[in-house]
Amino acid sequence: MSDQAGDTPKMIRLGEGFHVRQAVDNIAWCDLGDGLVVVDALEEGHLEEEVFAAIESTCPGRPVRYVLNTHTHYDHVALNEAFVRRFQAQIVNQGTAPLPPQGRWFRGRLRKAHMMPSPGCHTSEDCVVFVEPDGVLFVGDIFGWGVIPLTVNFRAETLRLLEDTYRRLIGFGAATVVPGHGPLCTSAELQRWLDYLHALIDQVKALVRRGQDDADILQAVTPPDDMTGWWRFLKWKHADSVAKVLRGVRNGWL
Repeated sequence: MSDQAGDTPKMIRLGEGFHVRQAVDNIAWCDLGDGLVVVDALEEGHLEEEVFAAIESTCPGRPVRYVLNTHTHYDHVALNEAFVRRFQAQIVNQGTAPLPPQGRWFRGRLRKAHMMPSPGCHTSEDCVVFVEPDGVLFVGDIFGWGVIPLTVNFRAETLRLLEDTYRRLIGFGAATVVPGHGPLCTSAELQRWLDYLHALIDQVKALVRRGQDDADILQAVTPPDDMTGWWRFLKWKHADSVAKVLRGVRNGWL
C-alpha cells in the first residue's frame, strides 16, 4: 500500500447513499433515509466547496442532519461550521454534546448509526461510530496504520486500555474499518496491529535485558515484512512506535 494510495483523494462507495472521501484526512457521509450523517470534517477549510459538491453529486438534495466528530483535534473539525451554516446540522462530539456511556443512536428508514465513547487511546474524548446494516466502523485516530495512537507516555495501564479497546473494535466484525486518516481497512488489520504491538514490546524488553543501548535497539527492531506496505509505516510510524515502547521499558512503565 503506497503512500500515494492514502495521500491522493479518492471517492469510495460503501453502499447506496454511503460514501467516503479517502485521503490524508477522511470524511464520510451516509443517508439514514431522512437525511445524512457526516463522520469527521477534515482539517482544510478551503475544501468546503469540493466536499459539498461531492455530497450533492452522490446524494442529491439530501440535507446533512448531523456531523459526528470522532474527536475534536483540528484535523477532524474544520468544516463543522460550514455544515452548520449550510444545513443547520447538529455537531455531535464529546465537547459539544457529550454522549452517555452507552452512546447515542441516529436512526432512519435505511440505516442506523451508533456513536459510542471510547476514550483514552488517543484523546479523552475518542468516539467510534458503527453503521448498520452496512457493517462500517469509524475508529478515528485509534487506529493509525501502525502508529501507537497515544499522546501520553506509554504505560502498562494504557497498554491494557489499547488491548481492551482493540478487542472490542474487532468484536464488531466490521466489513469495513474507516480510520481517521489514510486507506480504509478491515478488522484483520486491527488484529495484526495488536499482534505487532505485543511482539514489539517483547522484542524491546529482551534487548534491554541483554544490555543493548538505545541506538542499537532502534536499529535492531526492524519492521515486519508483512507490514512494510502499510501506509507511511516505513516512513516514520514503525520508528515512532519503537521509540515509544523503548521509552516505556526504560522508565519501568511497561
